[in-house]
Amino acid sequence: MTKTYLYYCFLLLFTLSNSIHINTSYSLQLKGVGTSVKRLLLFSLFPTLILSTELQTRTQALMGTFVHITLSTQYNPQISQSFTLIKEIEHSLSSYASKALVYRLNIEHQVPYDNYLAEALQLSKAYYQDTHGYFDITIGSISKKLYHFGEENSSVPNKKALQQAKLNIEAIEINATTITTKQDITIDLGGMGKGYTVDKVANFLEEQNITKGIVALSGDIRCLDVCSFELQSPYSEQTFASLTSKIPQLSISTSGTYRRYINSKENHHLINPKTAKQGRAFVSVSLFTHANNAKIDAYATAISVMPLDVALTFLKEHDEIGYILVKSDGNVVYENVEKFVAIISMSQKENL
Repeated sequence: MTKTYLYYCFLLLFTLSNSIHINTSYSLQLKGVGTSVKRLLLFSLFPTLILSTELQTRTQALMGTFVHITLSTQYNPQISQSFTLIKEIEHSLSSYASKALVYRLNIEHQVPYDNYLAEALQLSKAYYQDTHGYFDITIGSISKKLYHFGEENSSVPNKKALQQAKLNIEAIEINATTITTKQDITIDLGGMGKGYTVDKVANFLEEQNITKGIVALSGDIRCLDVCSFELQSPYSEQTFASLTSKIPQLSISTSGTYRRYINSKENHHLINPKTAKQGRAFVSVSLFTHANNAKIDAYATAISVMPLDVALTFLKEHDEIGYILVKSDGNVVYENVEKFVAIISMSQKENL
């Protein structure tokens, strides 16, 4: 197989009190970091932090993506501590790093108890219940064991293999000393791990009395204070919506079928655990809430694979979440966003 590459371009615009716009851009290449996309991707969210102090953004390649932390320059030590924290969480949750606990759990099916992993698994079980089974981390039995997303040997499995794949959230057991899974179960925390990590970093910064800044892991972002951002079109490198947060500690999560796929976008990574088939109702899902990235990361994953009517009913039952969805026909659907963001501009339909 051809080597896996992620071409990732991040653009962060800072607006300072003297109205000088500082553009910081990155165009970097990662090898084998969890996606089969072979195209230049613009970061789906372009945050603009509005502050009256000097800012800095530091970037590291962690958790299969580029992590960007933007804080006042006086908090450079806290940025370093945040990256250390992310590395610790990655060691617990990664299914790619050979020494990480989830990687080992998927092979050995038993690892020592770990606080981060245990908490992420317990949350995942709760999200499974919340979403009526549409969020299921044992989807790894398909996404990792069959498709091998993010690996050099990625391929499209046959229907028989998909039908025989074993998924069972109850096959994960946690006790005081160990975490175990049944032999035929593979875990994939990619649907909530980055959101979980954003929460941990935001909590750490809050403990340090830091109230202004941005923490961004791919499409999972926490705006500690007021920020403006744009949503990327699923069909081009253009943006289709410009928004500004109304609340501090705004959590943002995006999910899309256009980012990770094998051979064609039909074989994307967002797979319905109930049918073992790719979600088809939406090409882009963006969710907003207050200070809970793990939850909306998991919910965005679930909504991406739900049928249209199920997804809209689910969202109406959760008024703590605002959403902007791009359906597979290009039409944009949004609701309940006014509590969280002001819409500066937004296309009502994206061109296919």
